[in-house]
Amino acid sequence: MLKKSLKLSPILSILLCLVSFPSTADEILRSANYQWLTMGKPSGAQNVTYFKSGRVDSEFYFSDRGRGPKTKESTWVNEKGIIIKQQVSGNSYMGSPVDEVYSLTDGLAKWENTQESQSVDNAQNKYYLAADGVPQGLEFLVKAIDKAPLKTLSLLPSGTAQYQKLLTKTIKNEKGESKAVSLIAITGLGFSPSYSWFDDDLNLFALTYGWMGMAPEGWAGNLEKLYELQTKANSDYFKGLATQYSQKLSGVTLFKNINVFTATNNGLLSNTQVAVKDGKIIAIGQATKGLNANKIVDGKGKTLMPGLWDMHTHISINDGILNIVNGVTSVRDLANKHEDVMQATELFGSGEAIGPSIYRAGFIDQKSPFSAPTGKLATTLEEALEFVDWYAERGYQQIKIYSSITPSWVKPIAERVHQHGMKLSGHIPSYMTAEKAVKDGFDEIQHINMIFLNFLAGKDDDTRTPVRFTLVGDKAGELDLESKEVGDFIALLKKEDVIVDPTLTIFQSMFINKAGEIDPGYQRIADHLPANVARGFLSSSLEINSDNEQQYAASSDALLKMTKKLFDAGVKIVPGTDAIAGYTLHRELELYAMAGIPNDEVLKIATVNSARIAGQQNVGTIEVGQQADLILIDGNPLKDINAIRKVALIVKGNQLFNANEINRAIGIKPFVSD
Repeated sequence: MLKKSLKLSPILSILLCLVSFPSTADEILRSANYQWLTMGKPSGAQNVTYFKSGRVDSEFYFSDRGRGPKTKESTWVNEKGIIIKQQVSGNSYMGSPVDEVYSLTDGLAKWENTQESQSVDNAQNKYYLAADGVPQGLEFLVKAIDKAPLKTLSLLPSGTAQYQKLLTKTIKNEKGESKAVSLIAITGLGFSPSYSWFDDDLNLFALTYGWMGMAPEGWAGNLEKLYELQTKANSDYFKGLATQYSQKLSGVTLFKNINVFTATNNGLLSNTQVAVKDGKIIAIGQATKGLNANKIVDGKGKTLMPGLWDMHTHISINDGILNIVNGVTSVRDLANKHEDVMQATELFGSGEAIGPSIYRAGFIDQKSPFSAPTGKLATTLEEALEFVDWYAERGYQQIKIYSSITPSWVKPIAERVHQHGMKLSGHIPSYMTAEKAVKDGFDEIQHINMIFLNFLAGKDDDTRTPVRFTLVGDKAGELDLESKEVGDFIALLKKEDVIVDPTLTIFQSMFINKAGEIDPGYQRIADHLPANVARGFLSSSLEINSDNEQQYAASSDALLKMTKKLFDAGVKIVPGTDAIAGYTLHRELELYAMAGIPNDEVLKIATVNSARIAGQQNVGTIEVGQQADLILIDGNPLKDINAIRKVALIVKGNQLFNANEINRAIGIKPFVSD
């Protein structure tokens, strides 16, 4: 990847002059030092210094498999808790530059960062959310909300925020000292509440995400317990949504005046009817005549089709509602904490929370500085084989391995996996070719970049690091896709019946999204989403600039062409996202169509094909006797694949969901007219 230093614009230079940062002689009032843990081990820190002048300096960093943010922030707030000056600098998680300055003078707010250059007048009571701020910003935000009238705070660039104190817990540190900390839920920042822990003075105490978290030095031993309490509170929130927005179906439900994509043929059944009862499809077309329907849904020309599948997720309870509202009724989880995925499976399956059916792959990596942050980590081959047995005993259908696995382990792992009747998939281990992995027993390859690395990676390229992205960005566009080498490899994939999970969207976003421009993967939906979520689409993962944008665009195009070549050769493709639930799958399908795959085949990839690959025979099509996993689309996705975004109704077994109602409840502008 080509990089160059970021030049300051004239506006940013002026703002830097306006923000007169204090000298080092500024008197220190106090400091707060936090440990950042990954998988229970220190991997970073946040160090905060409070000065007498009112300035607060924060340094934040952590390392995650060769990636991680490293940022510094200086912030001033006024007596209302409103930020009046702020500067943030450093680099983002994937290494792109962070340069941000904000000022509020006489009611005029000005800010500039690598994504935006804006100003707003009459902003004296508005709180600025840094685009690339550090965790310490949560403390400033909560204190400002606490001081705001009615405890509601207007935000910049847009939106409002509130908070609710959910519970208080007394904990002890390594020295036996006690402290009461409270779980606070901040609303208005995204699709669901943002959780963090505070002390009695509303000072930030801890963040916990399960496998990652932050707490003051000496207190990190409490993160696991705090996470359990936080998880329960979050579950209660989503259970509440399920109570409000799930409609239980009883008797016969009849969909009439609809067009039907059955996924067993290439066209539509026009102006017909489908009846469901007890979670099953019981009649189609003329066979519905004479049925006594308890509920009738007049489709008025809409398209009824099987629910969609996302075959590459890392599911959480938060993702469930986003999947359902976007028509994703089944997902495959490809790496998760066992307890978390089982909890989501239980809550979604029982209907206590809104979410899809889950099919599970167990995850194994080898311990190294680049180990994955979840799943099982093996130190020996024997231990890896024991993990395969462990997953098999708990009903997992598949094993996914990761980049740190020693190449010589792949064949014996594959043999053990196949003995259990499971499939083996994953990243191609570092220092191993995809061709060798296939010959050693891989049944599926995750991510299209792994296909390209088969031809581009040298013997010394460590693909456990971000080189697995940047090498493909640099060189994929130069690969001769018509070469014998590429043709022979695709033929091998077909011969061995190896499945490919491209996840094209994440690489398109990585390779062509420039800072300050809306990520192309989400351009069609950004205006519908909460302001703070949409703002995130302006940031970039890699630094795309005038020096490398054509090169990276060519590589992005090559990924689409390779996907079409795989399809044409009869290699099975499954649609996965590994990104924002629901919305990313729509973009993934759109990219398949852009690559030249016919729309009807794209829809089959996302329905019946995925169901059969997941070993499910009773779902994925509209046929009598099939499970009633159905979505009603306002449009015809066979003519325009983008219609897939216009989900009106969702049927999941005996439950009916109205997409517009749910969208409004979680801050999303509906995609379908009422």
